[in-house]
Amino acid sequence: MRIAIVDDEALERKALQKMIRDHLPAMEVIAEAANGREAVEIADQYKPDVMLMDIKMPGIDGLKAIEWIRRNHPDIKFIIVSAFDTFDYAKQAMRHGVKEYLLKPSRKEEVIGALRRVYDELMEERRKEEENRELQKRVHQLQKLVEKEWLSVLMLEEVSSEEWKQWEALLPFSIDSGMFMVIQFPSGGKREDWKHWIEQTLSKKAAVRYVIGKMMDGQMPVLFFHDAADKTFPWKAMIQSLALELIQQFEQQYGQTLYIGLGSPASHLEELRQSYYEALAAVQYYATQKKAKSGFLPKKAVFAAATIDQTEREKRLLDAVRQGDLEQALPQCFSYIEEAAAHHPFAAVQQKLEETFILLGRMLADFGIAYERTTTFHSCRSLEELKKTAAEQLQHMTRHIQAWRHQQANGKLGKAKEYIDEHYHHPLTLEEVAEYVGISPYYFSKLFKDRFGKTFIDYVTDVRIARAKKEMANPNKSLKEICFLVGYNDPNYFSRVFKKHTGLSPSEYRKKLLAP
Repeated sequence: MRIAIVDDEALERKALQKMIRDHLPAMEVIAEAANGREAVEIADQYKPDVMLMDIKMPGIDGLKAIEWIRRNHPDIKFIIVSAFDTFDYAKQAMRHGVKEYLLKPSRKEEVIGALRRVYDELMEERRKEEENRELQKRVHQLQKLVEKEWLSVLMLEEVSSEEWKQWEALLPFSIDSGMFMVIQFPSGGKREDWKHWIEQTLSKKAAVRYVIGKMMDGQMPVLFFHDAADKTFPWKAMIQSLALELIQQFEQQYGQTLYIGLGSPASHLEELRQSYYEALAAVQYYATQKKAKSGFLPKKAVFAAATIDQTEREKRLLDAVRQGDLEQALPQCFSYIEEAAAHHPFAAVQQKLEETFILLGRMLADFGIAYERTTTFHSCRSLEELKKTAAEQLQHMTRHIQAWRHQQANGKLGKAKEYIDEHYHHPLTLEEVAEYVGISPYYFSKLFKDRFGKTFIDYVTDVRIARAKKEMANPNKSLKEICFLVGYNDPNYFSRVFKKHTGLSPSEYRKKLLAP
């Protein structure tokens, strides 16, 4: 703790300094002043933690000096050491936030005791500040995780309006318009460094809000958005300019090439998802053609608007692969290829299949399945080759899904249940348990409910209530103690949850349980 001593008597300053040096090794006198004006100056220059201040001094007195100092340095704490034992001075000192009021001549024990009390208070404040910083950091990390999961759902999942409202309730923003960018990194081992560079650069360059999605196969989606509906907002020009700047700076920094695909500006959920598909197709096009490094998908390469039948068939294909059902996936895929080929050029069919299988790969990644495609559809030269390549990839994907589902039923979900059973008394979160077993929180939530017939929160609550009932059989434990033992921090909330599950309040339940 850093201390400044303010007293017009030099001997008094020396005595206080010696006292601190001899008995309080954790404290250091960093400055001295002989009057109120000097006190203001050393507060500005040295910013001590504590100032030992006399009241009656030449010029500006101690109380006036404290008043001035607190305007610019509200965290500095003050201990008055004065020969004036009057209620008026003490009252003024309290009004200025003085922590201790000692009378001269002060006994050594009084000064040391006052400094130790202020030191303890300062340490407690710093501990709480550190806890708050750590909590804010964790909340920020959790928020980023939620945003990434939300973006995955937006890009890949069909969700009900109710589920979408639940997601929106978790987000600190709303979206009235936006557009997607998909960044393709070079192949190599520095992708995490490059990802960090993109994050840092966007934080400085992006003129609107954005969410960065998960990187997969060297591709990173970014959704730019704002919460004001403005049809004249210059989305295309602004994001095109940003894409060019990212490509140029990346090349200067790393000597490598980025490819960036852009999707159309959108103002509705389905349009945002379409914007992502367009950006994904565009980056594939530019990375393959290598004639330009960024832009929207050229008209000659655009897959014409899909019919409702094609869209539905694509959804059924995704669902079949999600279930690990190859028998359903193959005919869905073949019908999709044949129908597309009947209405569109071969190159467009290749592009759409590439896009669809990238989505399937992302779905596997969200399940926590390590899967990398070894071939692309751009190398195929006929419909038969497209079907053969698609069949081979579907076989690999569904085999991975089947193995994964078996593992969940007998491994990871069981491991999650055991973790909850052992740690129910801690403030568990779905994200924590999902990370522990290595599954995306979004899919963990779905799988957990499928496997156990109840949500994660309901299961944790059931475990806690069951344990609370057992603890209530011990009359030596108070209900408040039991509340904390089973993982609740608020006895009133615990009481409401308990009554909701049992129909009785904790006290009523215990009375009935212990009745002779």
